[in-house]
Amino acid sequence: MTKNLIFTKAAFSAILIFGAVSCGKTSKDDSTANELPKKDSIVKVDSVSSSEKDLAENIKKVITTKYLKPEDLKVIDSAERKFSYQEIDLNNDGKKEVFVNFFTPYFCGSGGCSLALLDSDLNIINRFTVTETPLFISPDTKNGWKVIYTKNRGQWKALEYENGKYPSNPSVVKDSKAEPDAKSISIFKDRNQSKIYNF
Repeated sequence: MTKNLIFTKAAFSAILIFGAVSCGKTSKDDSTANELPKKDSIVKVDSVSSSEKDLAENIKKVITTKYLKPEDLKVIDSAERKFSYQEIDLNNDGKKEVFVNFFTPYFCGSGGCSLALLDSDLNIINRFTVTETPLFISPDTKNGWKVIYTKNRGQWKALEYENGKYPSNPSVVKDSKAEPDAKSISIFKDRNQSKIYNF
């Protein structure tokens, strides 16, 4: 009876150890899978709301009819026709402006990529060139609009609204002595967290 009890305890211990090892392997594999960017989840827009899809469709129309010329569209490969967008109220009027981020090779160079800024009615306010993301939106305002911070070749640039728009090329803006603080909102910080749309 003692031998049977010892055998039973040994068998039970072995089962517990095997189970713990197996569970450990499963959770490790699962966590590794979660750390890797899932390309399908990046490009699919099935999980977004209908209002987000509608806005994306309207942005697509602006890109293809107002932002880009027909000759641009002819030379842009279908794989490079991608954008993401972020909404934020820049002038505290209760309406959100829309940043559109183009990040494929056609729109990018060594100094950064092209972005567009649209008003709440999707009219083009700005065409940004050679702009690095993320952008940092400061609560501080200049001429009623929030100051936008971006880096260019490692130096902070403060983009201030003047005469109906922001500077379009951060590289020609003088280096800023100030930089975004903890109250600033960052946008386009993680491309893997952005919904990607085709145009």
